[in-house]
Amino acid sequence: MAQQEQLGSDGQIVRNSGAWAREKLYYLERYLEIFSVGMKAKWAGRLYYVDLFAGPGKCQIRDTREEIDGSPLIALKFNFAKYFFIEADERCYQALVVRARDRAPEKHVDIVRGDCNDEITNLKLPASSLGLAFVDPTGVSNLAFETIRKLAAGRKIDLIINFPEGMGIRMNLHQYTDTEKNALNRFMGSAQWQRRQRQVPTSFDEMCKEIATEYLANLKSLEYLAVNSDWIPVKTDQNTLLYYLLFASKNPRGNDFWRKITRIDPYGQRHLRFS
Repeated sequence: MAQQEQLGSDGQIVRNSGAWAREKLYYLERYLEIFSVGMKAKWAGRLYYVDLFAGPGKCQIRDTREEIDGSPLIALKFNFAKYFFIEADERCYQALVVRARDRAPEKHVDIVRGDCNDEITNLKLPASSLGLAFVDPTGVSNLAFETIRKLAAGRKIDLIINFPEGMGIRMNLHQYTDTEKNALNRFMGSAQWQRRQRQVPTSFDEMCKEIATEYLANLKSLEYLAVNSDWIPVKTDQNTLLYYLLFASKNPRGNDFWRKITRIDPYGQRHLRFS
């Protein structure tokens, strides 16, 4: 049975989310702030934001039914020259069009209806500019690494990526071990982990670690500075891992910004992070 659509207070569809959604949006908002303020002098009028899985613009927390802004509306709070939102679902797309128009009618917002893997080459991203992309798929099957490659090619653009180790990889890893042509390897952009496992079988946890390490290596092949200590775990209320927020930049200053904003978590706890 299909899940019933949830409507927000404005009559538009909302994304049904767990309480943990607040965590990833907390880090996104903090980075948007430090990025847009810290880079505005050097890149005045040349900052842009990309959201590959934009959603309807509003989330409703499942347990409390509280409505919160989703990633595109959060981004509209900050000063970017252009915004590019991609959303595959028709109802979510229509809701986002209405909400973005109502929230920031004066801003340059390009909202695309379609699959980001197909639409990425159609985005007219500004040349000689600095970008930030939020990449938040609901699982490995929704994103191809080739899309990241196309987005990053010849561009200065920071990435905040939902790496779905818990829900997308650990829970379904058994589906991806038999054949190389599968959703995980498409997401990864390679299958070295699988070949190594066939040659020298390892434990389940070690295999997951190899997958994460390989993904980082693939980002580094695109000239990104990506280190595993910058990953932020997002967990359920029962402390079960859902995914990691992964950050990557082609400039060390981006990594410095990320480490600065992740020193304090959404609950006010201070953390020490090292490169």
